[in-house]
Amino acid sequence: TELFEAITAEAQPRLGKFNSQNLANVAWAFAKANVPATELFEAIAVEAQPRLNELNSRNLANTVWAFAKAGVPATELFEAITAEAQPRLGEFNSQALANTVWAFATAGVPATEFFQAIATEAQPRLGEFTSRALANVAWAFATARAPATELF
Repeated sequence: TELFEAITAEAQPRLGKFNSQNLANVAWAFAKANVPATELFEAIAVEAQPRLNELNSRNLANTVWAFAKAGVPATELFEAITAEAQPRLGEFNSQALANTVWAFATAGVPATEFFQAIATEAQPRLGEFTSRALANVAWAFATARAPATELF
């Protein structure tokens, strides 16, 4: 669409001036709108990676979700998000946990220890998960072939 093309043209050269939440929001918006923008996503990955500690749990989850939904490979970004998110999983709500494992499974990024940590965090909170979130978690663990004795 013309609007998203114009946004890409204006935003991409200025991504260094975006705060970390704006980077996450742009990625999410393009993915949600199903607008292909591989170069923009690649530039967002470069800008976001050193600033992941500035993102809250929702924005971390939304970032990996956006890259997975857009089908843009970003293994280094996913690995950096794993390192940032894993010690903070207690901050993630049920939707953010579900979206995160869905994104890793969809992107095909191996993260067995991360999945195990998410399973440990999710298990006592499964009552908080919507039926869709439960289905997405089950799908993600099955797709990633990640062991989760706490969940299954």
